[in-house]
Amino acid sequence: MGVKGGAAVDDKYLIVVLVLAILFGASRLPSLGRNFGQGIREFRKGLAEGTQDASEAAAPTPPDDGGTSETDTAHLGHGGE
Repeated sequence: MGVKGGAAVDDKYLIVVLVLAILFGASRLPSLGRNFGQGIREFRKGLAEGTQDASEAAAPTPPDDGGTSETDTAHLGHGGE
């Protein structure tokens, strides 16, 4: 099956390319391939950004102390005296 299986796969790709050339014309095949490649790159870029956003969202955040510091709490009880 080694060589025959590989040849059969190569023949299938050749048939697909020939059918595409007949349907779309040989002059449009490079632009179709280019657009397909750009689509794949955009898809991978979106996946990478989604993974990055998910990891940032999962990162622990420091606890919120209500927005007051120690110096603020020291002056709260004195009321302008």
